[in-house]
Order: sequence, then C-alpha cells, then structure tokens
Amino acid sequence: MTVVRPAVLPGAWYPADPAALARTVDGFLAGADPDTLPVGRPRVGVAPHAGYAWSGPVAGRLYGLLTAVPVRRLVILAPNHRVRLGRPALSGAAAFATPLGPVLVDTDAVARLAAGGTFAVDDQSHRDEHAIEIQLPLAQRCWQGSCPAIVPVLVPRLEAAQRAAAAAQLAELCDADTLLLVSTDLTHYGAGYGFVPFNTDIPAAIERLDTGALLRLLAGDGPGLLDYGRQTGITMCGLEAAALALGCGVPPGHQAALLGYARSGDRDQDYRMSVSYAAALLTDGASPPGTPAGGTP
Repeated sequence: MTVVRPAVLPGAWYPADPAALARTVDGFLAGADPDTLPVGRPRVGVAPHAGYAWSGPVAGRLYGLLTAVPVRRLVILAPNHRVRLGRPALSGAAAFATPLGPVLVDTDAVARLAAGGTFAVDDQSHRDEHAIEIQLPLAQRCWQGSCPAIVPVLVPRLEAAQRAAAAAQLAELCDADTLLLVSTDLTHYGAGYGFVPFNTDIPAAIERLDTGALLRLLAGDGPGLLDYGRQTGITMCGLEAAALALGCGVPPGHQAALLGYARSGDRDQDYRMSVSYAAALLTDGASPPGTPAGGTP
C-alpha cells in the first residue's frame, strides 16, 4: 500500500487552494535574476523555510534559476524542529502530498541510505516538520511536469564520525542528476528565541553574523561553518544540514553565489524578533562543452 505523508502547512504557511498556490509560487520564481547564476552544474542549493509571506521571495531567487536544469533526484537536508533525533532521519513514505499533488520519494535511495545504519527511517519526526514540506510546492512549480523524486532527510546535531559516515553515504548518491538542497534559515534573533547577543545597531549586527556563516558556506567550508557556529552561537537552524551537504564533497574550482538575503524584521523595521533568510547556489564551476575560457559559445 502506498503511504503518503500528508501536507500540514496549507492555509497557514502557504495557500491551500492549488491555483492560488501556483500563482504565488510562480511570482516568487519570476524574481530570480539570471545574471546571478554561477557557471557550472548546480550541486548544492540553499533555501529558507519560513512561511511564504516571509521567505518565499528569497527562496524563489534560487528555484527560479533552476527551471531549465534537469534534476532527477532532490536530496533535501533540513533541521529537525520538533522531534529529538540521534541520527539523520529518513521518511518511509512513498510520496509527500501538497495541494499541487504528490511529490514522489526516491524509495530506492532511501533504502540504500537506511541499510548503512547511519540513517534511520523515522516517520514520526517527519509528520509535523515544516522544513521539507515548505520546499515542495517551489520544486513542483520549478520543474513543472517533471518534479524530481526527493530524498527527505532531517539532520540533527551530529558527532564528527556520524557526519563523516553520513556524508560518505550521501556522496554515493550525488551523480550528475542529483541536487543537494539545504533547507535552512539563518539567525533567529530575539528574546523569544533565547538569542540576544547584541542590543545596539541590531540590523547591521544580524547581517554581520549571517555574513560570517554565508561566507563559509559559499566557500564550501563545512568544518569552518561548524567552527563558526560553535564560536558565535549563531541560531542557524540548518547549520548541521549545511555542513553535511558540504561534507559530501564540493569540487575543486566550484563557483558559488548568494542569490538573495532578507530579514523578517525588514518588513516593518522591527528587529526585536527577527529571522534571516538566504538563497544560495554552489556549482561545479565547469563550463559547458564548447565554451571558450572566459567567453560564451
């Protein structure tokens, strides 16, 4: 029997009506700037996971660049917000539902990962988690009619040996038709988040804190990102997911671009409670065949 993980966010985090959802997402995708696309095959994408009213425009700046990129498998690495985990958690579902229809799970890839013992199949942890579901309508409208099968992974805080083992297994999946997608928000600032390391010039201080993480991410420096997290205490919920993605191997000569950045506090200039959002893309840096160095075909 096919097991479908039901959508839990429609009507709250994004529109429940399929037509309204499609229009909303298409508007986000239209905001992408083709001039920001780095050279080469996309390897790792980064997108935020708040409600669409807050982070949708930023997420669209990534997905809108991928509409012409053929992707067969989308490995979504996300934090676990609601359930404590000891290992990265896979889903045993055959599909994830959204108002736009089901998104298939690459069950063969899930089985391969689960067989290694580093990953666990834990549907309870996926039941109410938003960080993967929020990406799916964006993927469905990005790759209309050919949405890639997903490998949904929730990534808790890991020991170094766990992280290395998980990265090695994921690297075996990372063929030319696979894209790693890190679902993460950046700094969660405010007393409600238990994070108030500064109380003057807050917008600039938040941006400086975020920039430190983003520079390490764009450099493909997973260990550096982890060290930055330990040194600063940055409340970047997908820091472990990002470090795991980078640990799968960023190729030498990779290119990277920050595609979008915003803080929730920007909407009304109230930063007492603010969450930061970024979109980014890392590619292998390789020019298409027939492209002269430094030029176009």
